[in-house]
Amino acid sequence: MLIKVDNMNLEDTIYKRQSIRNYDKNPLSAETLNELRDFIDNAKVLNQDIDWSYDIVGPDNFRMLQRFKPPHALLLFSQEKQNYLQNIGFIFQQVDLYLQSRGIGSCWIGAGGPKNYENPNPDQKFIIMIVFGKPQGEIYRERTQFERKIICEISDERDSKLIPAQLAPSAANSQAWYFTHNDDGSYNLYRNRRKVRLNKKMDAWNQVDMGIALAHMYVANMESFKFILDGPHEELKDKVFEGSFTI
Repeated sequence: MLIKVDNMNLEDTIYKRQSIRNYDKNPLSAETLNELRDFIDNAKVLNQDIDWSYDIVGPDNFRMLQRFKPPHALLLFSQEKQNYLQNIGFIFQQVDLYLQSRGIGSCWIGAGGPKNYENPNPDQKFIIMIVFGKPQGEIYRERTQFERKIICEISDERDSKLIPAQLAPSAANSQAWYFTHNDDGSYNLYRNRRKVRLNKKMDAWNQVDMGIALAHMYVANMESFKFILDGPHEELKDKVFEGSFTI
């Protein structure tokens, strides 16, 4: 049974979502896919100066290393501009929450991409994809089942307002985000710099992860969330500044 979505459902989903890796092979209805397109087209963006696009495709048009077989994938594309990876993560984590709030399973897939597919936007690069479909088994988990760093490991202060970001998914559960507090009540977001830069893909995925964490902060604070890409900040050792936000 699909669940009617509203802002509260999206926020509630933060505290129980999980990456789904077992799917019914049957595709979703055309009506459900059209409702998904409508949601995507109205999602909040992090950077309005970046052109991005997506396509919903079936199994013949995407590949992935994982062995489970989802019926659908969202292929995500973007111009390569400042914070374009964060922008994609921000937009489509809202989509991930929307899908799961509707009872539809979803999972970010880094090790995969288009197959037998020609990008209709040649000026945009394929970034990453999300697979989705009707789940086989339980779609949600309990709060106690999240394996996440404690708040004091991802923040300079113990702050329960950061729990939505704490619970965000990330590549290989790397949780590469770090938050600092400013005197005016705003936050700075940093990305932990990888000490061994052997995997450029993981570095890119972690930038997507920053947008995913920001999406959780936005969904939990829709009326007050504001993001500033370039603002005053302290340089921190082994960390990359990703922007500031207020909630």
